[in-house]
Amino acid sequence: MRLQIDRDGGVTLVAPWFVSNNSVRSFLQRHTLWLKKHLGKIEAQRRLRPTPQYLSGDVFYYFGEPLKLEVHPSNLKKPSIRIINDQITITLQRSISKTDGTKAAKRTIELYYRKKAEEVIHDRLQFFNEYYHFHYHRVTLRDQKSRWGSCSRAGNLNFNWRLIMAPIEVIDFVVVHELCHLQEMNHSHRFWALVKERIPYHAEARKWLRQNHFLLQT
Repeated sequence: MRLQIDRDGGVTLVAPWFVSNNSVRSFLQRHTLWLKKHLGKIEAQRRLRPTPQYLSGDVFYYFGEPLKLEVHPSNLKKPSIRIINDQITITLQRSISKTDGTKAAKRTIELYYRKKAEEVIHDRLQFFNEYYHFHYHRVTLRDQKSRWGSCSRAGNLNFNWRLIMAPIEVIDFVVVHELCHLQEMNHSHRFWALVKERIPYHAEARKWLRQNHFLLQT
């Protein structure tokens, strides 16, 4: 049997079909302190980074920096977005309902972030691959819940578009991490030595993602 806690605090217990209810209850009792510890950590993270409501005053991260959201009414039908200094400004049609306005603001931010993530990740891939000279095929931006990047044996690279909310040093680490998997499909000493050639601070970048992943949400 094993317990899993997702980033939203959902708890899943996985057990073989033949395990009795008494065994499941006993297993949960033995892991009560473990559950409380990790669920408490998630609750603390929620206090630091409340779920966005897409209203003025919400905070979103961009290249590791917090930006305050300002939502303004407009006579234009199409939403617009711009980032200046420490502020994201979105304009929405004046007559839009609150529910539709929330959806429109969320969609506007995510589309903007996806576009910027695609630009930055392609640029950083090209930059670092001038050093490594590895061959890769397709590059895809995905909306993944638990992974920041992956590399397939076919040479396809996948990245989480939410990386655009992380500092550029962390983005660079994930890019180089996946590039190096093109040569080393493992996490051996050879793999980490390869990463270290361009990202000597890779341990710090990994630690930042472990400790701050909850900030990278929209």
